[in-house]
Amino acid sequence: MAETIHDLLRGLHISTGFVGLAAFWIPVLARKGGRLHVGAGRVFVWCAYVVALTAIGSTFWALLHPSSWAGRPGALTLAEVPASEIMFVAILGFLGLLLLAGVEWGLRATRTRRQPDQFAGWRLRALNLAQVAAGMALVVFGLFHVVRSSGGPFLIPMALGAFGIAGYFEDRRFLANPRPTPMAWWYKHMETMGGAGIAFHTAFLVFGGQRLFDGALMQGTWSFLPWILPAAVGIPALHVWTRYYKRKFGELPEQVAMPGARTR
Repeated sequence: MAETIHDLLRGLHISTGFVGLAAFWIPVLARKGGRLHVGAGRVFVWCAYVVALTAIGSTFWALLHPSSWAGRPGALTLAEVPASEIMFVAILGFLGLLLLAGVEWGLRATRTRRQPDQFAGWRLRALNLAQVAAGMALVVFGLFHVVRSSGGPFLIPMALGAFGIAGYFEDRRFLANPRPTPMAWWYKHMETMGGAGIAFHTAFLVFGGQRLFDGALMQGTWSFLPWILPAAVGIPALHVWTRYYKRKFGELPEQVAMPGARTR
């Protein structure tokens, strides 16, 4: 029974992941606010919800009942599971959490663009708290194993956890003032949906790529590349893209004092 549920979860996670990965690029390339942008965006959001929730659910299952998750006979405690496997499922869940938070922020940005005082809902606050708690847990887990093994792959959960903690404090600053400029909602929508896309692509390269290429992406000198490539490309691209729209709407720092800045 457990094996069947595991297979169903994995199949649902992978299939919606492929659809979501393709759907992500349509709103990126389509006319902003148009039918295609909105329609494909909805497909991406629903796929992201499924991918994120199956990832988080699988992580809880693996950590709370590792024997049934792994399909191994007899009782298996978490202490008996190799640290590398724990790291694998913990990062899977953390990326799912970042994905869930990203799409929730992106949706709230557009839905409350005319009521910025309603931006911070209970779901956003709960996701923020979950993000910082999970980030701290990853840092502690990674640090413990770095000290024991003198570095290695456990630097990855430390870096991801630190990223999650930093994101929490940045989000708190935005929630304190969700409309610093008239088009701030636009930039936040772009940034958070773009961040969700980075999480999507990272998970695909790390977890999906490992299966597609029989683990070849996770071996040798360049084994770290799948972990950092989406962020290394995506974060600068988001910065350039956001700056383009800030210039378009007259909201670059040097333009803010100028009259006639465009708003929407």
